[in-house]
Amino acid sequence: MLAAVTLSLQVQRATLDLLDGLNIEIAAHNSAGIPVDVRFTEPLEYAIDVLHGADVVWTSTPATPSQPTSVPPHTKRLLPGPSVLAIYIWNEETKDNASVAPGDYVVRVRLLGDGITPQATVNVHFISPTPISALGALHLGDALTIAGRFDPVAQTLTDTTGNVKLTKRLPTAPTDEPIAVRGYSIALPDRTRAFFVERWARIAKP
Repeated sequence: MLAAVTLSLQVQRATLDLLDGLNIEIAAHNSAGIPVDVRFTEPLEYAIDVLHGADVVWTSTPATPSQPTSVPPHTKRLLPGPSVLAIYIWNEETKDNASVAPGDYVVRVRLLGDGITPQATVNVHFISPTPISALGALHLGDALTIAGRFDPVAQTLTDTTGNVKLTKRLPTAPTDEPIAVRGYSIALPDRTRAFFVERWARIAKP
């Protein structure tokens, strides 16, 4: 009966921007006409991996091997048809806490059952950050991602098209490599534009 169990996943996103967040819905499908019991020897029932080519840039599984646990094996009963296992929001950062670089990636989900390992994949694409020079033509308050080199003295972010003042100090941001900044454009009292920072991360090398 375990062969009747398959996996599917769906991703939902508002934009293709870096650092915007990716909703991942995982569902198990039981094609048998009767309930199927799946046994799990570990607390984790599934694993999510994000791959860039052959490299796993992020995974939902712990970075270190799990320590001996007192949690006993457990069983999940899957009724005929689909059963949602989880809805996971990935922050679009790598396992090294960097923003993924623009490009094509694969989200892979694996069921961690005892004697059953179905998996499913879906392709996702991330676009390049919005050029800083384009901010003046965009609506105030529109959420987007920009990127560039951070100057902690001037409190600015600079790319090849221009620079913009940031509204938030980034004391731990590197100055020797690009960072991605998620937020929105605002108008200062002197009518110049600034960028309100919601979150930021250095950009992983492609």
